[in-house]
Amino acid sequence: MVWGQWWTYIEDVAKYEQDTFGVYELGDDSKNTVYYGSGEIRSRLLDHLSKKECPMARYYRVESCTSEQECRAKEQQLLEEYKKTHAGKLPMYNEKMG
Repeated sequence: MVWGQWWTYIEDVAKYEQDTFGVYELGDDSKNTVYYGSGEIRSRLLDHLSKKECPMARYYRVESCTSEQECRAKEQQLLEEYKKTHAGKLPMYNEKMG
């Protein structure tokens, strides 16, 4: 997977113009993963912000996908890889929302 650059979450998400399918990663102050998600990127990120679902998120990065199915598959792959390297645990907010 090839991630794009990290963007400042609260300041830059409203500027994200595209609402294309993709996977995204939310990171804390140290850019440690706190959530993986997928879907229409701009809508999902704005939804997280409005609901204050991931209060520790300070950064985000995305990878575009060609379809919703591809997004879901990549998200599942990311979650499985995370669990393998973190003693079977999911990122903080995936755990809380799961």
